[in-house]
Formats: sequence, structure tokens, C-alpha cells
Amino acid sequence: MAISLRSIMDFPIPEARQTVTARDAILYALTVGYGTEPLDRAHLRRVQEDDLRPVPTMANVVAHAGPWMKDAGVDWQRLVHSEHRLTIHRPLPLGKPLLSRSRMLSVVDRGPEKGMFATFERTIVTEPDETPIATIVQTNACRGDGGCGSAGTPPEPLPPVPDRTPDTVFAITMPESAALLYRLNGDLNPLHSDPAYAARAGFPRPILHGLCTFGYAGYAIGRTLGTNEIADVGFIAARFTAVVFPGDRLEFDIWQEGQDIRFRARVPAREATVLDHGTARLA
Repeated sequence: MAISLRSIMDFPIPEARQTVTARDAILYALTVGYGTEPLDRAHLRRVQEDDLRPVPTMANVVAHAGPWMKDAGVDWQRLVHSEHRLTIHRPLPLGKPLLSRSRMLSVVDRGPEKGMFATFERTIVTEPDETPIATIVQTNACRGDGGCGSAGTPPEPLPPVPDRTPDTVFAITMPESAALLYRLNGDLNPLHSDPAYAARAGFPRPILHGLCTFGYAGYAIGRTLGTNEIADVGFIAARFTAVVFPGDRLEFDIWQEGQDIRFRARVPAREATVLDHGTARLA
């Protein structure tokens, strides 16, 4: 049965809580590129308990509400992450209780055969004082759920990348185990681990989590633009435009335009742009 507009716009998205440990922060860092230069102190600050500095994009996986869109009636097997925006208000604290609350922002219906885009906002705060830590705006492409109608106000479109040669290109190869490792951060969707499930969803093999690629983008920007350290992003956003497979070699094209950073990610072997309309600012 087709999902109704009100059933998703009014769905009571559950609150979620988490206290981030050093182990959590180290695991996340290792799954998005940090630690690939294990003799570099800038890397070690992200993967050792002493003087540990959590990676900012870890906010994406903290106090996550889980697969609530599946509970709301969305065709879960045909859902893919379409666009993501992360704003960091303060560094992620370790050992302090965190709370996240979510609310739907919009549904953009493309028709019964074309699916819909569903956008929601998630805010992470400390408990009990409710100090803001991060705000996340996520858009999912629900490929099997069109025809329900539109509601709300979708986010403003992200700007395109510049029409000129990138200032920097950063290349890195995704480990073959990348999806199996990244799922330990909490996203256990079998699309990223089960070959038979991925085939039923229309993919030749399990695909990498979009937020894993997004985390690598934060690493690529920080590694490229940092001086003695790996710089932290304070804001980062991008569209997911094609899938990434474990083992793919990614090239991140990076432009600096004043305080703004533009980027995209490509898989040259498949002539695919996998992240586009990327924009970021350093903390």
C-alpha cells in the first residue's frame, strides 16, 4: 500500500540518546580515512586515547534514531541517501550524555513511478543543559514511494562546483572492507553487507554507505587544507549522485573560494561523480 503524506510528515520520530566514548570516536575515525598515515601525529590525535580529538563528521552517526522511515511505511529496500548537510556548533564531547531530536521538513513528490524526496532535520544537544552540538539536514530519495503529494519547504539547492580546474585533487582508495567496518558505527542496513539483498535492490554488490563517503570528504578537505594538523570542518554538505563500491579509488576535487570550500568526489575508473555540489567551511 502506498504511503500517505500525513503518515510520514506527522510520524513521531523517536528521540535518541548516546554517550560517546573514546572507543566510539576512534572506531569512527578509522572508518573514514583517519589512521591511514599511522606515523603522522595529526592522524594519531584522532585514533589514540591520549589527547583524542573526535572527527567532526562523527556527529552524523551519534544518537541516531535508526530506520524510522521504514517504520513510517517507506519502501526501505528502495531508499537511498540523496543529500546531506551538517553544521557543527561545538566539538563533539566525550563522556557526556547527548540527545537528538528530529522533525520532518518536507516531502517533494515526483509522481507514482518516480518516487519522492523526504527531508528531515536532526539536532544534537547535550543533556541536561541542551547545549547545541550539531544540526543535520538529510534528504532521502524514496524511489518506491511516489504519488503521495508534497508538503513543507525543501532546503535551498546547493551551489554547483566551479567551472574551472580544481585547486587540489586528493586521491584515496576505499578498503574492500569499508562497508563492513563502517556499519559498526550503527547503520546495519543489509544493502551495505548482504550481496543477495543488494541484488534485490538493483545493485551488483553491496554499496558503501553514503555517509562513509561523506566522512571521507571531510577527511580529504581537512588533510588537504590543514597545516600542521588535519583541519576540522564546521559545515559540510553534498549531493549523493552515484554509488560507491568498496575498493573504489576516489578522487576529491577541491576548490577554495574565500572562506568557502567547494568539492566533488569522482570514481575515475567508472567515470562516475559520486558526490557533487559539495560545499564546506572550516571550523
